[in-house]
Amino acid sequence: MKRLTSGIAGGLAAFIFAASAQGAVITYSASETGLPGFSGNSETIDLGSVFSSVVIDTSLGLTLSSTSSAMTLSASGGAEGLQVVQGCAKAAASCGASDWFDIIGQGVSLGGTSLTQQTLPTEVDSFKALNATVTGISVESLRLRFGIDTSAPAGSSVGLTGSLSVTAVPEPAPWALLLCGVIAVGHMVRRKLA
Repeated sequence: MKRLTSGIAGGLAAFIFAASAQGAVITYSASETGLPGFSGNSETIDLGSVFSSVVIDTSLGLTLSSTSSAMTLSASGGAEGLQVVQGCAKAAASCGASDWFDIIGQGVSLGGTSLTQQTLPTEVDSFKALNATVTGISVESLRLRFGIDTSAPAGSSVGLTGSLSVTAVPEPAPWALLLCGVIAVGHMVRRKLA
């Protein structure tokens, strides 16, 4: 009976956590004048447990201002996009600089590797990735990283806004454990009533 109760409690805890991990959201905004480039990280989302599958919504907004000639932005450090989603397999407080990795090839890097301003003096661009299911990774914490190198005339400026929303996809094992617990309790209640 004690083992059964702990199995039910574990299954319920996994179920409750999965519900609480829904819709964790972070946003950031940054701007730079005088360039030639800048980079930074957003705050982090800590999922509370390691997951191998998450659903991500992310957005990137750019405001490019240049009075004399068009500027060109490129992703710094050979990144997949001007803004990338990064993951860490530990709790956010335990992640050092070398623990973070870019989540690449999953459709969540935004802005492309380069972007040239098409409209003077100001151009506004936006990029989104919605309901992107990211699998085959081990993450407990996620954040956004932006890194931009520019080719721009003096007095140019870049403004960025970004958002990240993450929903953890529970592993099958906790759901199976919860189902077994519910079936066992139902069976015990039925036997007691009979």
